[in-house]
Amino acid sequence: MFFYLSKILTFLISPTVIILGILILALIVNKPALRRKLLIASLGLLLFFSNPFIINQLLKYWEPKSNMNNMQVYDAGIVLSGFMGRDKESGRLSFGEGADRLTEGLIQYRKGRIKTIIISGGSGSLVDDTRESILAKTFLIENCNVPDSVVIIDTVSRNTYENAVESKKIMNAAGLRTAIMITSAWHMRRAEGCFKKVGLEVDIHPVDGMYHGQGSTPSDLFIPNTWNIVHWENLMHEIAGIIIYKLQGYN
Repeated sequence: MFFYLSKILTFLISPTVIILGILILALIVNKPALRRKLLIASLGLLLFFSNPFIINQLLKYWEPKSNMNNMQVYDAGIVLSGFMGRDKESGRLSFGEGADRLTEGLIQYRKGRIKTIIISGGSGSLVDDTRESILAKTFLIENCNVPDSVVIIDTVSRNTYENAVESKKIMNAAGLRTAIMITSAWHMRRAEGCFKKVGLEVDIHPVDGMYHGQGSTPSDLFIPNTWNIVHWENLMHEIAGIIIYKLQGYN
């Protein structure tokens, strides 16, 4: 039940849904004064969520830095899912914005900093049962020449807390003691909290960050951009996730 409720809540707190909801409400109310206020509110929220400076400053403090020890060789690199699937039309593998999670795991393996790649993630979708970790392992073996024995997968976890639970099981079963955990920078706070909750001590190595420094051009400061709304979607999703997880005792 918690799994389904978390998906519904994530949808409801989306900036796009909030703005559309206010606009729809403005269309159905009968009072002109209230309608005008609702329209002004929706415009104000649109300008707020699309502003580059506001979201960039929040991300600057939200996204943590890596504490990976470059002089250490870790037993494992734990790569959290949420970066790939299979295209329904062509059947080909399709990578999303979080693909840096997988490529960074591969890079650290190639550099000799991790011995084993653990890919944690079954299906986090309400309607699609595709096991993402299976796709990722197949990709690494068939396209990147990574030995089968190097890649261990978790195919059952559906959310970040379960990623931590299943990763701990894998490490204990395989006798692995040290690890870095790789996920998107905007997702790292929730992920790190879950790993600490289950008693799995890992160094963190965030990738795929949304904050890339603060520029001083008009487009960096005040010109609206719809990509900033996407960044808000991710940030609000994570904040809601942390709150829900705390209520559940997951974080």
